Amino acid sequence: MPGTIASQSVWSPAPILEAAENYQGQIFDLDTGHKVSPAQFHAMRAQLIATLKQKGIAAGDRVLVTIANGPMFPIALTAILACEASPLLVHVMTPGAELARYAQRFGVKWLISGGGGDQQAESILDQHGMLLIGDHWNLLLGRFPEPSNIPGPELKGVPLHPTSGSTGLPKIALRPGFPAMEEARHYTATMAICEDDCLMAIPPMSHAYGYGVTTMVPLLTGASIVTTAKFSIKALGNVLKDHPITVLPMVPAHIDILLFGGEIDFGRLRWLLTAGSMMPRRSAQQFRKKTGVAVCPLYGTTETGGISVATIADGEDVDGRVGPSMEGVEVRIHPPANADELGLEPGVGKLHIKSSSMMTGYLADNGELLQPFSEDGFFETGDIAKLVEDGVIHLRGRTGEMINVLGLKVVPCEVEEVIAAMPGVREVKVYAGQLASKGEIVKAAVAVEPGTNETDVREYCKANLVYYKRPQVVTIVEQLPRNPAGKIQVKQLP
Repeated sequence: MPGTIASQSVWSPAPILEAAENYQGQIFDLDTGHKVSPAQFHAMRAQLIATLKQKGIAAGDRVLVTIANGPMFPIALTAILACEASPLLVHVMTPGAELARYAQRFGVKWLISGGGGDQQAESILDQHGMLLIGDHWNLLLGRFPEPSNIPGPELKGVPLHPTSGSTGLPKIALRPGFPAMEEARHYTATMAICEDDCLMAIPPMSHAYGYGVTTMVPLLTGASIVTTAKFSIKALGNVLKDHPITVLPMVPAHIDILLFGGEIDFGRLRWLLTAGSMMPRRSAQQFRKKTGVAVCPLYGTTETGGISVATIADGEDVDGRVGPSMEGVEVRIHPPANADELGLEPGVGKLHIKSSSMMTGYLADNGELLQPFSEDGFFETGDIAKLVEDGVIHLRGRTGEMINVLGLKVVPCEVEEVIAAMPGVREVKVYAGQLASKGEIVKAAVAVEPGTNETDVREYCKANLVYYKRPQVVTIVEQLPRNPAGKIQVKQLP
C-alpha cells in the first residue's frame, strides 16, 4: 500500500536483502559460459559491499545503475541496497547525455555500469571529468560532481524505477523492499514457482518486467536464472536444450519471429510469458498450432507491479485478454460519464488497481514526492479495459499518448524536449507510427533552420537518447500543422 515518509519500515530494503542473503539458486551466464553457485553469489556480494563502502558510497546516496543482464545485476543491486544507497535502474545502453540528465534531475552521486554498457559509462566519465575509481567484477564505478541539492526526501536503500507515468515527463517510481517482494509473491503464487524452476532473463533486468519476473522472483524462491545480454532467437533452441528452463519471459514480437524459425523443443517449459504489448490472437493461435505451447500474456505496470497472468485455452481470444487479477491485487473499472459519446461498449472504462506490490509514490524531477492514489488507495493505470467472465481483464487500449516500442514505453514529450534542444531545430512533434504487425514505432516531424537536415537530427538523437526512444522515422517539415487555436493536429502529421 502507498506509504508515508514517516513510516520508515515502508522504505526499508530489508525484504530484498533478506531474500538475497538466503538465495540458494544458480545463475548461468551464457555470455561468459560461467555458472555462479550460491556460495560464489554470496562471496561476490560480500566483496562488492565492502568495496562500495570503501570507495565512499554511503547511506542516502543515489546511484545510477546501467548493468546488462547477468549475474552482476542482482549482485550489484543488492550490494548497493546493503550500503543503504538507492539504485536508479536504467537501460544498459542509455547514452551518456541521458545519464547526465538523470543525474542532474534526481541528485545522483554515483554511476555503476557493466556488462555491455562500458562504452556509455566511459563516455560520460570522459565528458564530465568523473573519476574512475573501481573496475572489479567487470564493473565501472564513477562519481558525479557533488550535487548542489538532492531533490526530494532522503531515501536509504530504495530502488528507483524510471517510468512514464500516465502523462507528463518521466518520473521515478519508488518501489522499496516490501512491494518488490510482494510482487514476487504474487507471481510465485499464481505460477507456482519454486526453487526447482529456472527462469531465463531475456527482458532487461533493469526494466519493470524483467526486474519483477527474473530478479525478484528468483531471489524470493531460490529459482535458478539463465542470463544473457546478447539474446538471440536463433540460439534459443540450443539454450532450451542445454538448460532446464521452465519459465520463459518474452515479448509478442519474439513469438512472431519464432513462427518463422526452425523447430524448437519446449519440453521442459511450464510458462511462456509475453508482456509489454497486446499479444495478437493470430500469432498466439499459430504458435500453439506449430509448437503445442500456449502463450500466456502477463500484464503489469512499473507503479503497481504485476497485475495478472492469463492462461489461454486453445481457441480462446487472446487480443487484450490478460487474465484475472493475481492474489493481492484488486481491480476496478471506471466507465467515463460520456462513454456513449466516445463509442465505448458497456462496461469499458479506465482501469484502476490497488495492490500490496504498489509503489510508494513518484519522485518528480522537481523533487516533489507525488502519491497519485485515490483516497481508498487505488491507482489509475492509464489503460482502458473491461472485466469479462470470472473477473478476467480485457485490455482495450491506452488513454494517453505513450508509445509502446516492443514493450518499452516512450513518452513523446521527453523525446520532444531532447530534439527541441538541438541547435537548428525550431519545433518538433513526436508521435506513434504503427507497423503491419500492430507494433508501434517512434516518429518525429521536425521543423528546422536552413542547414539542418534529417541526418543531423538522427545523429543528435543517437547521442542523446537510448535506442528505443530514437525516432525510426524523421520527417523534415516547414512547419507543424496546427488548428486556429494553435494546437498541433496529429492526424495531419506525416
